[in-house]
Amino acid sequence: MKSFENDYVKCNIDVDKNNVIITGYVKNYKNYKSLALMAPNPPDKITSYSGKDLPFPCEAIAFENTPNFKIIKDGVIDATFIYPNSYYSPDGLKKVVSPIIISLDAIKIIIQLDDHFVLKTLRDRKRGDPFFYSTRELMLPVGTAEQVMKNYSFAKLNFNIA
Repeated sequence: MKSFENDYVKCNIDVDKNNVIITGYVKNYKNYKSLALMAPNPPDKITSYSGKDLPFPCEAIAFENTPNFKIIKDGVIDATFIYPNSYYSPDGLKKVVSPIIISLDAIKIIIQLDDHFVLKTLRDRKRGDPFFYSTRELMLPVGTAEQVMKNYSFAKLNFNIA
């Protein structure tokens, strides 16, 4: 469970398998005309392995017809969302990781969840030197296909190799 509190809201976020349960309240909710809770669409699972779970290229596509939307009534936050996907900022460089957004008139409060798909990206990772491609042959042990896959994903995350 993750707790969040600032000058505007107090809430708890609990992740249960593929659902996100958000409970809490808006402080001084009568000061705002429009109160909403939203998150991007869940990841796409309709293509091949390499194409599924990719982050959305922009905010507009991430929020288009999202099921993760709820109007906050009487300042009470109580919603269950499908775990949201990530998307890229307008410059296309920064990945906005699985946000829960609380909108109070012009105030936008963003609570980031954990990135479930760290290796899924639309951008190339930074290549620092020629060892970017050759390091994996030097550091990964020989093993079964499953062992190689697990060791390779660990190395990609921790050592930024190709």
